[in-house]
Amino acid sequence: MKPTENIAVIDIGSNTLRLLIGNILNNKINKLYSDRVITRLGENLTKNSFINIESIKTSIDSLKKFKKLSEKFNVSYIIAVGTSALREAKNSKYFCELVKTSTGIKINIISGEEEAYYTISGLMDEEFRKETCFIVDIGGGSTEYVYWKHQELKTGSLVIGALKIKEKFFVEDPPPRNAIFQAKNYIEKIIRTISFQSRIDKFIATGGTASTLAMINLGLSRYCPEQTHMSVIYTSKLQQLLEKLLSLSLEERTKIGGVPDERADIICAGLLILNVIVCYLNIDKLFISENGMLEGIMKNYKNFCYNIQL
Repeated sequence: MKPTENIAVIDIGSNTLRLLIGNILNNKINKLYSDRVITRLGENLTKNSFINIESIKTSIDSLKKFKKLSEKFNVSYIIAVGTSALREAKNSKYFCELVKTSTGIKINIISGEEEAYYTISGLMDEEFRKETCFIVDIGGGSTEYVYWKHQELKTGSLVIGALKIKEKFFVEDPPPRNAIFQAKNYIEKIIRTISFQSRIDKFIATGGTASTLAMINLGLSRYCPEQTHMSVIYTSKLQQLLEKLLSLSLEERTKIGGVPDERADIICAGLLILNVIVCYLNIDKLFISENGMLEGIMKNYKNFCYNIQL
């Protein structure tokens, strides 16, 4: 593939389908277009073990749209990856076959460790790579983390996500104090499996929860990665925002600047996971990155180049 040919990367997540179209020039990504659609593939997955029909239909419709967009940019490859929901669902094979038949797109289901690896790959251009860093990506169904210290790389995947925590603990809206307490304890037990000794120079959060947090902190009415990327928020401010959001009803949360309507029901769960992690690691501030797994996969497109060639 020539360096200036375009590539489309699609992340089929538990909560969101994301698209990135770009090309690689001088070993750097030139982003041409991005899009995201909430499809909730992981909804009620813990309870039912199956992706529901409505989510399947919405996802396939979105993938058809993504393919048309990709064709407009004359992409050479469409690379689609499935994460937590497709790793866990008993009908994930059926879903992947249906997507292939309906759209021609082949889905690669990657492990949590691979997901974490591609996340760090997507962030490697940042200046922090020379420091000891902890990177976290809170998804709908799982949370991936990366520990980076002087070329030493440790990755992991935790079976907690914003959608899972919301469904398991935040049944009432707003959630009562005992539900918040139980959710926090549950998250803490899982977080304690992370262990290392070195001091962390920089803590970076990426993904939908992190982007929404940055939007709320900056008071943005719409998603603006140019402003949110590498913005800083102190842990004390994160805790204040979390407490406020937890006290509000769903309708009230949608009126808060920076909270998209389609994420208002799970943002508290996502931020609670993030807050437990930063407290466990004794972090006083965090950086928000808009780069992550999509960029990492694009950089490593050769690992997937057997996908569709248009």
